[in-house]
Amino acid sequence: MDHFRHIDLKTLTEAHTVPCATLYMPTRSSGADDLQDAIRLKNLADQAELMLADGWMRPPEARDLVAPLYQLPSDRAFWSERSAGLAIFLNREMLKTFRVPISLEELVLVNRRFYLKGLLPLLSGADRFFILTLSQHSVRLFEATQFHADQLDVEGLPQNIEQALHLDDARRWSQSHSATTAGSGRQHSVFHGQASVSDSHKEELTQFFRMVDSALVPVLRNETVPLVLAGVEYLLPIFRKTCRYAHLTSTALTGNCDHLSADQLREKAWPLVEPSLTAGRRHSAAKYQRLAGTDKATDDIQLALTAAFEGRIDCLFVANDQHIWGNSVDHGRVLEINPLQQPGDEDLLDVAAVRTLLCGGHVHVVNSREMPCRKPLAAVLRF
Repeated sequence: MDHFRHIDLKTLTEAHTVPCATLYMPTRSSGADDLQDAIRLKNLADQAELMLADGWMRPPEARDLVAPLYQLPSDRAFWSERSAGLAIFLNREMLKTFRVPISLEELVLVNRRFYLKGLLPLLSGADRFFILTLSQHSVRLFEATQFHADQLDVEGLPQNIEQALHLDDARRWSQSHSATTAGSGRQHSVFHGQASVSDSHKEELTQFFRMVDSALVPVLRNETVPLVLAGVEYLLPIFRKTCRYAHLTSTALTGNCDHLSADQLREKAWPLVEPSLTAGRRHSAAKYQRLAGTDKATDDIQLALTAAFEGRIDCLFVANDQHIWGNSVDHGRVLEINPLQQPGDEDLLDVAAVRTLLCGGHVHVVNSREMPCRKPLAAVLRF
């Protein structure tokens, strides 16, 4: 699986070499369907070649440009990693492929820009969250969305309690630790996962977790998204008492999580944060409906495009199953809108959504029935 990130969005939007060919296709989830996927990709490459030769370049040049695409259907390594969708971006300067965890509408577009709307759900800030795995031997912080997770390199984050507190071998308790039996003065072994922790060991854990928290503060200072804790159950309340981040989720992933990969953690954590994150989308929809009819909201593509290029859109909804075909200029003025796609047309919903993201606004790419209005675009304006 390939991660589509904001840096990829920026790279593709800054591609100024014309023409730009975009190919989307859904892919099958099992190796038995490789042949069908390969045939579909070859057919899309044929379409791209014909479209490039139709006014953009001479046919031999079009054939040379798409030649790398004809090699992909027979590339076993390329198809070995399964995904739900495939996006390809091609011009004279680059060929980029993204195998993504969302199904994509099959299409081929050739234009002055790459078509990016299909991948924008992967960048939605509305579904961001953090995961912090905690144990005595490992601490990891992940930034995640519904579709992918990345481990963050946090400066000063202690990796284990022994190194952080400079414990010598005699005091290390990687397998077990001692606790005093009440009233007897005798020692017994308390293994990881049990709830009983002696006062001295609790103090060591508190000291260790304060160091973890101090390293996290610069990273999380301006964040408001949920943070899910993952670790052995008895450690988590100790960390909660030391943590200064105000957006810890009340529920956590319990158990030894040191062996879990980023994607495994994401899959387990997503159900814990989904209700609160989708509530944010519902709040944005309600805000639009409250402001509809005022100068703080619009469902007009011309007004929205102008606002997007001026950085005035706070939140934008666009329909993933509709298009507004036409042409615009770089400052957002619509030159024409066509009821049916014409050669050289671009999806103006895509233009508005990409520009909104690049200017720091929030974008929700949703099905038409989830739109807060009956049109394929709805924008809440900052001013």
